[in-house]
Amino acid sequence: MSFKKGLLAALVFMAVDAGAQDFRAIRESELRDKIAGYWIGQLVGNYVGFPFENIYMDKPIPVFIDRYLDFHALDSLDLQMNVNDRRAYMPIMANAMNGAWTDDDTDIEFVTLHAVEQYGLDITYDEITIMWKKHINRFIWSANRQARDLMDQGLVPPATGNKSNNPYWYRITSQLVNEIWSIFYPGMTKMAARRAGWGAHIMCDSWATHATITYGIMYSAAFFEKNVSRLVQLAIDYLPPDSPYREGLINVVKWHQENEDWRVTRQLIHDHYFARVDGFEIPYPVGGSVVNGLCGIMAMLYGQGDFTRTVGLATTAGYDCDNQAATCGGLTGVMYGASAIPSYFTLELNPGLQWTKPFNDQYINYSRDDLPNYTTISGIVDRLLKIAEEAILTMGGRKETRNGELFLLIPVDFK
Repeated sequence: MSFKKGLLAALVFMAVDAGAQDFRAIRESELRDKIAGYWIGQLVGNYVGFPFENIYMDKPIPVFIDRYLDFHALDSLDLQMNVNDRRAYMPIMANAMNGAWTDDDTDIEFVTLHAVEQYGLDITYDEITIMWKKHINRFIWSANRQARDLMDQGLVPPATGNKSNNPYWYRITSQLVNEIWSIFYPGMTKMAARRAGWGAHIMCDSWATHATITYGIMYSAAFFEKNVSRLVQLAIDYLPPDSPYREGLINVVKWHQENEDWRVTRQLIHDHYFARVDGFEIPYPVGGSVVNGLCGIMAMLYGQGDFTRTVGLATTAGYDCDNQAATCGGLTGVMYGASAIPSYFTLELNPGLQWTKPFNDQYINYSRDDLPNYTTISGIVDRLLKIAEEAILTMGGRKETRNGELFLLIPVDFK
């Protein structure tokens, strides 16, 4: 892999004085487990929320969703589901794939992984456009669909996400496809935020990119920080003062402190950010960036690190809930590692067949063109780890062996 170190080195010195860097050590095995937690946690959240995507708006789901449900639940629970496509048939999908399968919560990041392996961490907009045109053609919607179509017209990012060209610029889209940058930059929140924001402008614009940046910071910091309130505050401190999303973060923190019942906070989020943000009337409110992103923050605050409760809250809140559940599942997975994700989410998705590895260690690609149809999840994790280690060294970190164990010393940029 070729990493263009000159630009990265310049960015390092712009971001932080090398002499003032705070190096924190992490075992390579722990770093790998956290990276696995990101990928596997996203898969879990995606599949838990999938049946309810974009159905519940004015009110949350009436039943707390803390497990996989499919169309069979319609016989016993008063629920609405997406029963006209694959989303309500999770066990059937699991049986057909005998493992995990692609959806846009992970498969655009799957392309980004290949793109960074090919072009390096400082991949340019021209280069990512080449990868999108080659690999991303089907199973994309709204802002991503428009961005991809604009590429065929000769535009490259950030023009493809600019509000003058992309009428869907305000949507959640950028948040759910850019968490990978924080995996490349564990603990290095400024670079994670910068590159997540770079990725966000492929398909979104203005304050719609701020949720992406927020989660970029939180994911990166979560390699070392388990206090959810602290993670949220890091994002608040980073965002511009006039950001409506920053205002929303401050409000959600306040509402969480004032209300034990998360449904009260969910209603307050809805009242303030569902239909209108910063004077802009949201054309398709259920897919709005701010209301969805803030519901994820709510889920993290009320979940307090409990994986099942956090993913359940993100799903039950409604809106574009599979994306929020995936983001929160991945974030909680980084905080505590894949080994802390309950096995009933990873080994028992396929009825009658208990897997011995999460999702049978299989990731089946049927949506991204000219990429492998079959990849092991452990292989994906190893590749992510390799890039992260390269980034750590490029940013001034180092490797050390202590008592026979390999450690990474990472130049962490938050206290």
